[in-house]
Amino acid sequence: MNISNRFLTADYRDGRVRIGGKSYSAGIYANHLLNQYYKNDTAARLSVFNQYGWLVAEQLEHGYLKTHDYLLAGEEIQHILDTLPKLKPFDTLNIEAERKRISELFTESIAKSIIDFFSIRAEIAERDEGQVLFDTFPDNYDKKKYKIISTTISEMQRTLSFYNRISNDMQKAFAELSAFVSRANEASRLDEAHLLPIALEIFGETPSPLNVQYVPYKKNAKNQAATVARRLYFDSYYSFVLTDFFEGLHYGHYPRKCEICGKFFLMTSARRQRYCTGTSPYEVRGKKVSCRTYAASINRKELAAADPIVDIYTRRCNAIRSEKSRGTITEEFARAALELTKEYKLIAQDDEEYAKKQYPRNMKRDNLYTETDKRLK
Repeated sequence: MNISNRFLTADYRDGRVRIGGKSYSAGIYANHLLNQYYKNDTAARLSVFNQYGWLVAEQLEHGYLKTHDYLLAGEEIQHILDTLPKLKPFDTLNIEAERKRISELFTESIAKSIIDFFSIRAEIAERDEGQVLFDTFPDNYDKKKYKIISTTISEMQRTLSFYNRISNDMQKAFAELSAFVSRANEASRLDEAHLLPIALEIFGETPSPLNVQYVPYKKNAKNQAATVARRLYFDSYYSFVLTDFFEGLHYGHYPRKCEICGKFFLMTSARRQRYCTGTSPYEVRGKKVSCRTYAASINRKELAAADPIVDIYTRRCNAIRSEKSRGTITEEFARAALELTKEYKLIAQDDEEYAKKQYPRNMKRDNLYTETDKRLK
C-alpha cells in the first residue's frame, strides 16, 4: 500500500463508518458536506491553492520539471492543509503526519533527482540498436535509484491529483447530493429500493478508484471478539463522499433537509420526517426548542401517516377496535391483540431490518390473530 493513499482512510461494517477512532452511521460524511459546504467557503478557499499543483502535474506528465514550480506546489498543499480541518472528516485525521509527508516530498533534492531521472530516461530512449541489443545504459544509470525515483514520481502524481481535485470534488459532490435531497420525495417509500434509482440517475456510474484491505473491527470497547471490516483507502475526496453516501443508502441512511432550520440531517428509517431534532432558530414562549417541537407548536406536526411503521400500527389498531365493536372478537382478544401490535411497533422502531421485512407480515390480520390466539392459550 502506498503511503499517499493512507491519508483519507475509512473502515465500513454493518452500516457504520469508523474514521479517526470514532464510529458513526454510514452516510454521515455526505450529510456533513451538505451542512459544511458554505461554512467558511471551504471549497472556494481550496480552489485558490492549486495553480502550481496543476502546472507540476502537467510537467510530470510530459517528462520534465521546474524546481521553482515544484517547491511552490508543495507550499500550496500546506495551505490546503490549513483549511481542510474545517471540514469533516479531516478534523479527525492526522494532519501533522500529512504535513510531514508533504514537506519531505517537495524538496529541492527530490526535485533534482526527478530532473536527473528525466534526463537519464531521455538518454535511454535515444539508444541506438546496438546499445538496445546489448542492454547498454548511460554511465550515470543506477537501476535501484532509477526505480526509487520512478516510485516517487508515481506517489507525487497521486498526491497532486488528490489535492488538485479536492475543491472541484467538493463542488461536484455538493451539487449532486443537493439534487438527491431535493428529489427524494419522488420515491413512494424512502428506502434503498426506491431511492437507489434516483441516486443512480443523479450520480451515474462514476468510477470510484480506491484500495481495499480487510481488517479486524470491534464495534465498541466492550467487545472482546473482532469481526471483519473493509478498510478503504481513497484516492480522491469525491470517491470518499460517494462511497459514504452509497454505503449509507444501502442501510437505509439518507440525508434530509429540515423545513424549519434548513440544515441537513441523516435519516436512518423510511419515515418522511420533515424536521430535525436540532435547536430551532425560533423560540416558543421565549424558550429554545427543537425544530420538531417548534413545528408542532405552529400546527405543522408530522402526520403519523408519514411514518410507515406508525401507519401500519394505526390501521391495524383501528381494525381491531372495529371488530370488537361489531362483536366478531371478544374484548379480551381485542385487548391482547392491541398489546401485541404495540409490541411489534416498538420492535420495528428499534430494528430497521425487522421494520422493512417481518413487521408488515406480522401485522397482517391472520398472522396477528394466530399469534394472539397462541398467547391467550
